Formats: sequence, C-alpha cells, structure tokens
Amino acid sequence: MKIFINGKDGKGWAVDTTRNDIEKALLRLNIKQTGNIISADIIHNVWWNYFLTKTSFPLRFKKNIILFASNFIDPENENFFLKNEFSKANKYATAWIAPSTKQKKILEKHSENVFHMPYYLNFDLFKIKKNTNKAEILKKYKIPKNLFDDKVIIGSFQRDSLGTDLNKPKWQKNPDLIIELLKDLPKDKFILFLSGPRRHYIINRCKKINIPFYYLGKETYSDDININALSYDKMPDLYRITDLYLITSKSEGGPKAIQEATSLKTNIFSTDAGLASDFLLEKNIFRDTESYKKAVFNFVVNFDKNKNTRIKDTEKQYEICTNLSNPDILDKKLEKIYEHLLKQN
Repeated sequence: MKIFINGKDGKGWAVDTTRNDIEKALLRLNIKQTGNIISADIIHNVWWNYFLTKTSFPLRFKKNIILFASNFIDPENENFFLKNEFSKANKYATAWIAPSTKQKKILEKHSENVFHMPYYLNFDLFKIKKNTNKAEILKKYKIPKNLFDDKVIIGSFQRDSLGTDLNKPKWQKNPDLIIELLKDLPKDKFILFLSGPRRHYIINRCKKINIPFYYLGKETYSDDININALSYDKMPDLYRITDLYLITSKSEGGPKAIQEATSLKTNIFSTDAGLASDFLLEKNIFRDTESYKKAVFNFVVNFDKNKNTRIKDTEKQYEICTNLSNPDILDKKLEKIYEHLLKQN
C-alpha cells in the first residue's frame, strides 16, 4: 500500500500540522508514503480546497481519493459560499474524512463513504503538569504579573481579522461575540488574554469600549503574520495560565483549540461549531448569545465559589479528549479507511 499526501499551506498552520500528523501515522503503521502519483494506491488529501488547485490537477485521474473536510462544509446553508467548489471536489472524492460527527452527518447526504476521524493531538506536548506555576509562566513570557493578579484570565488565541483587510472581522471566527460576552462584565474581575497574529480587529474593539486585555505580541498596523505567529510548542503554556477559553465561531472544521484546551484541563465554553459537540459537555456549548453571556458572567463573578464545578467539568472533558484523540485508536481508524477503499476498488 502506497499513500500520496496532498495539501499544504507552507505556513505551519493547521493544514501543515495535519499533514505532518498523517506522515507520522504512516510511519507508525509501516505504510509507505510516496511522492510518485502514478504508483500511489491512495491519494490522501489534508485540505479539500487544495485539491482543486492547478498543482493537484493530475490527482483527479486516480481511483482512490480521500478528501479531508478541513473547514466546515454545509452546502445546504445559504451562507456557505463554497457550494460550487464543494460540488466539483465531491465528484472526484472516493471518500471524505470528517473531523466531527456534525460534519460527518452533513457529508453523508452527499457521499457514500464518509468517515469520522478527529485531528491528532501531540500529547507529549499537551500534557498535564502536576504543579503548574502561573507566576513562572508569566515571567517566562515577560507578561506583567500585576495585570493578571486576582483576575479571571479569559483566553483567545485564534486569529480574528481578515488577511485582506485587517480592520474587518473574519466572519467564521465571529470576534464580535467575544466583545458582546465581555463588555458588561465587572472590569476589575477579568482580563482578556490574546495571542497570535491578525488580532487587529478585536484589539481595536477592546480599546474602543474599554475591555481590559493583554496581547502577547507586538501590535502593528500591517499584517503581522511573520511577527506574531507563536511557535506551537509554546501554546500549552498559554492554556495553562488561562482560566476560561472562549470559542465564538460561526463555522469551524475544528477548532483544534477545543482539543488543546480539554487536553490540559482548561475550562472552555464554545458555540455549537465543529468539534464542540464531540468534546465538550452540553452545558458548555451555547446556541444563543444570552445564555452564553450569562454563563460567562457566572463563571467570572462566582469564580472562587464554583471551583469544584469547574474542576469536575475539566476532568470529564479531559477524559473525552484523551479517548477521542488517542493516537493508537486514530491510527487504527486510518488503516481501516485505507483498507476499505482498496477492497472497494
């Protein structure tokens, strides 16, 4: 069995990470990866949009083509703007891999072979430490300790601004919801902890309505993708000092932040997007603004009082994460997907 992996972005973002994870899985499974399209038994794509590029054109003539739903696909949603692209890609797909059960159910309406397989997670990197010293982490990243003292630290590490216009929000990430959730909180009780590139929109909004925040990076007017992109091996530290991570997305293939936060027992609230319903307790998923806002308010104002509840939630979600993201289980799933396709053809 020979596998040709298709798809990359060259920036070290999620697509490159996914590609790297599949390459490592093939090594563990003793399955050969090939760079020769002709000799490949299976084309394993890690970014379905990439399959439609000129670079990928020769792959369309292969029999076994797996496309990965890296961003959320919902052809029946009137706001889904890639309907034509999906329809075109789907004609070539022998099978789809969906990272969430939510995505799997949608794709099953359009394809006979759809497999659910969450993202891999590096548990050697995202591992629980018995004694996390927040003060040491703050010092390590030169974060002013006095800004975080006696505050509930609310984290957001996903870029929120459009690459083409940094003054506009990336609609999928829905950063305006973060502002709505935080604007009426007592300002002496919390601080919004931001990191990563292209945070221009939310930083400007925080300044405008006086939401307390700290940005781990250098504020710029221009695109900061090459300045403020934090290396992946530093991400666990950020979650370790975060009390509550917020996801406000309207549409997501992941986000991988759900796996990352739950693997480190960081409290997390999310909209009902992507992986949320697979990894989070129902009580921590929100489908309307008012209930989400109420939950964040209660978390912040009653932070000390609700300590036991917070711990129980993170323990349950940690167990879910370690089961769903177990690399041995995912490796077996991947191998079965390959075997299934080869038997069909």
